Amino acid sequence: MVSPPFPLLPSSLRWVQRAGVVSSLMMAATFGEMVLAPIASALDRAALPNLSSVAVELPSTRTLVDAGLTAYEQGAFITAIEIWEQALETPLPAADVATIQSNLAAAYQAVGQSEQAAIAWDQAIDYYETQPGSDLTIAQLLIEQAQSFDTLGQHKRAIEILERAISLAESANNSDALAAANGALGNAQWAAGEYEKAIQAHRTSLEIARETENVLFAAIAYNNLGNVYESQVQRFRYQLSVAQAEGEIIDAERYQSNLTRSIASAIDSAQRSVAVSQQIGGIVEARALLNLNRILALRTEDAATLSPAEIAEIEANRDRAIALLEREPASRNKAFALINAATDKHNRLNPQRQALVLRDAVSVSREIGDRRAESFALGSLGSVYEQNRAYDEAMALTQQAQIAAQEVDATDSLYRWQWQTGRIRLATGNQGEAIESYRAAIGSLQSIRGDIVAANKDIQFDFRDTVEPVYRELISQLLSIETVDPAQKQANLREVLDVLELLKIAELQNFFGDDCVEVAQSMVEANGQLTDRNAAAVYSIILPDRTELIVRLADGSLLQRTVDLSQAELETQVDEFRRLLEKRGTNEYLTYAQSLYRDLFEPIAADLSAAAPETLVFIQDGVLRKIPMAALHDGNRFLIENYAIATTPSLQLTSQSNLEKDEINALILGLTVARPPFAALAGVAEETQDVYNRLGGEILLDRDFTLKNFEAELGNDAYTVVHMATHGRFGVDSDTTFLLAYDDKITIDNIDTLLRSRAVRSGSTRRQPIELLTLSACQTAAGDNRAALGIAGVAVRAGAKSALASLWFINDASTVALIDTFYAELSKPGVTKAQALQRAQIAAINDYAYEHPAVWSPFIMIGNWL
Repeated sequence: MVSPPFPLLPSSLRWVQRAGVVSSLMMAATFGEMVLAPIASALDRAALPNLSSVAVELPSTRTLVDAGLTAYEQGAFITAIEIWEQALETPLPAADVATIQSNLAAAYQAVGQSEQAAIAWDQAIDYYETQPGSDLTIAQLLIEQAQSFDTLGQHKRAIEILERAISLAESANNSDALAAANGALGNAQWAAGEYEKAIQAHRTSLEIARETENVLFAAIAYNNLGNVYESQVQRFRYQLSVAQAEGEIIDAERYQSNLTRSIASAIDSAQRSVAVSQQIGGIVEARALLNLNRILALRTEDAATLSPAEIAEIEANRDRAIALLEREPASRNKAFALINAATDKHNRLNPQRQALVLRDAVSVSREIGDRRAESFALGSLGSVYEQNRAYDEAMALTQQAQIAAQEVDATDSLYRWQWQTGRIRLATGNQGEAIESYRAAIGSLQSIRGDIVAANKDIQFDFRDTVEPVYRELISQLLSIETVDPAQKQANLREVLDVLELLKIAELQNFFGDDCVEVAQSMVEANGQLTDRNAAAVYSIILPDRTELIVRLADGSLLQRTVDLSQAELETQVDEFRRLLEKRGTNEYLTYAQSLYRDLFEPIAADLSAAAPETLVFIQDGVLRKIPMAALHDGNRFLIENYAIATTPSLQLTSQSNLEKDEINALILGLTVARPPFAALAGVAEETQDVYNRLGGEILLDRDFTLKNFEAELGNDAYTVVHMATHGRFGVDSDTTFLLAYDDKITIDNIDTLLRSRAVRSGSTRRQPIELLTLSACQTAAGDNRAALGIAGVAVRAGAKSALASLWFINDASTVALIDTFYAELSKPGVTKAQALQRAQIAAINDYAYEHPAVWSPFIMIGNWL
């Protein structure tokens, strides 16, 4: 669904200050829906400072400034940017430069260039930092800048800036700025998945609005609260499904209680927003009504189960919202509200009425000359025709939408219409041109990837719906091209892997919600190629109707094998295999171990046998991340008995350098005692001592294993191995993804911060990546693909070259023996990490007490296998 101006970026309520400084209260979108951004029609043209108050001495400069303002008001943001940049080339007082920079920032933000916007805000802030009595102005600019960082996915930085803005607003005793800063803080915390903190910030904003009797701010605060509660509903609903799949009855009951409470709170907040907005009317009330409709739908997961009374309520809200909008004068806000009313599935419009409302949005956009809004209106109208198979009309409208998006550099809009063009061309039998459209859409996505994938890191449904399919659909078409030319076939497969690597990086960046993946990628020089001549890479690609396997051999050649196994069929098999694999008392797993071997490995077995690699590196897709390939069985032997095995989320994120074994220095951390509700780990004392005996280094055990001591020890010595023998869980969100220290939980963010701040190795000028991070007692939720993605990306996130981790928890002597054998083998010359794990697992297979794969197969080598 189209959610202009951009599904994952915030929109703002901006108002004019007499000093000519822009300020705002951010209203963010959620899950692809354009939510309430109540802006009174009187404020529609107040997105920029009142530049007429700027004392410009040169007539030519004044003309440029006015021309830029006119262009901005017409939605011609690129033109406004060009004009104001030209104005800055003329001699101007510093104060005027600061004002123009703030307007440039607003224009950059309007076209999705958040990084440039943040820089421009910074330049304006630098000026006011030198001016006495500028606390209020600085606070307002900081609010704007923070929102730019928030759209870049840099939520922590945005939060830090907004905390300073709140302090300055308090010192200036300005209620409006204080309400705005708290509202923006709440939205940044919301985007970071810190929902309880976000609720508190929005409640503070609401309290200020009530005290000052600011009806508009109160409507906004209620709306923001509704949005956060809605996100909580999505989180609790997801947690509930995973807990039920895991058989965790107590957790399931808790999540059900939380879910019920959050649904009630979301609806109450949205209803209060509507009640307050009725005092304002117009677009404010219309958007509140549309937002309420989306939240009312939270009552059920299936819209088909809505009662007649609920349907009548939603339709009444929709009809009143559209009627209110029809009476409003033309404006960008009206155009986007109409688009939202037509495209939001919760408003239950039939195709004919959708088309009528969208045509109104096109007319409004053209009346005000807003090509960006027109692009969304035309493209959305084209989508209606596409869904109803009127492909000629759909194509004409979609191409118009592309042209409009290109004219104003609206890349976040453009990729949608390029993708839509590809779908229409496929539907009309033109595969060649469809592929070109998909390629163009991928190119557009890559140019804005930092913005579009840095979504809320707990729930990424919008990414799955509006970004991921573009990559997968292109991959599917490239793989289906029929050619007898071997060179062309290899070229097609190389392109498939290039696109797949882009998707894998985007998935990880979306999962973590920041730019850590790009930082990690910049440290890798192999660029997705195999440098290990004794390895082969095996890619899996799960498509709705089939599963594809692509093998990259060390000589660079590629081969493709298609498996007649749909996504649904594969997911059923894998889920059952994982469930039975953990049942140590039976061999029921063997049926699925052999079936999956036939489906997923036998098609490539002969090719691999001919190439004779020693190590297989799996780049897994979707549900396949949840199972260890080592446990696949050919009827006689496990796969691990034939090959050393590693996994990585992306070759482009994987360093391929050998371990310098004479430089191994280990920090060993362990928890033996119970930390309720977590049981004691009986084997950890022996395990940590064995690791120390093998590698040396430093041990922090039990009371010594605190977050503070962990940080201090990393700062004291340049460890190459960090071994953590403690409870760990990779769950569905930040609350259920952690490692356990004696005094607290250690989040993945904590590990990232700690390992990136470690000491510099002697003789080096910069910090070297951790060679190996071992997590010997962790568990990944079997009912959740996202959890498996998290464990696959832990090495990337923590800045480690490799990670040894377990997919499920084994608490007995088998872990001690396997870990000891692994480090004993790793210490030998010429033995890689993957080979050391292989030898440890084969030793377990050959030991009657540990031969069941429930004991040895959960351990996987992630990242650099050398």
